[in-house]
Amino acid sequence: MKKAKFFLLLVVLMTFPMIQNCGGSSNGGGSSSLLVSDKLINEGWDAIKLGNYATAKTSFEQAMSENLTEGQRVSTYSGMGWALSKNGKILESIPYFEVAAERDNEAKVGLAGALIYRHQTSVDYVRAAELLGNMPPEKFSPQHSGLSLSPAKVHGLAALSYALAGDLDQAKIYMNKAAALDSMMVGTTVDRLDEAFFLLGWKD
Repeated sequence: MKKAKFFLLLVVLMTFPMIQNCGGSSNGGGSSSLLVSDKLINEGWDAIKLGNYATAKTSFEQAMSENLTEGQRVSTYSGMGWALSKNGKILESIPYFEVAAERDNEAKVGLAGALIYRHQTSVDYVRAAELLGNMPPEKFSPQHSGLSLSPAKVHGLAALSYALAGDLDQAKIYMNKAAALDSMMVGTTVDRLDEAFFLLGWKD
């Protein structure tokens, strides 16, 4: 009887640490990974704010290798899109903006600008106008100060998008709204391609 109890105790003592470690690895590891992801994402956005776009790109790349929540994934892909586009790699930014634009308005703005830059066909202009028009610009609220976006700039970009897409009536409506929000927007022409990238602060 004593041998049986001893054997049972031995089994429990051997098994319990294994169960404990297994549970700790799952929960602690998951939480730890999310904290690492948050740190990398925040570092990426901070680097964008400082104009260190190559550093931001590295931070977002590292974040992508971590386990990400959906919110972290959106922020990471939007950040990567902005890090690339602000560093003059606008075409490379498109796949990242595409992922984030489903849930992030700053990514929508970035994607619209990147499509205008690409302008393979007039479809790119039309899609850019639709992205911003459907947001709509009136509901845009900047989340990251390093992007230097404002409702006025987004209205201006919408105006340029519609002008390039051939819808001058909508272009004028958005240009007037942009001017009402920011007097510096008065006199901005709605038919200049380079004005879009000036508004976004992208290198040409």
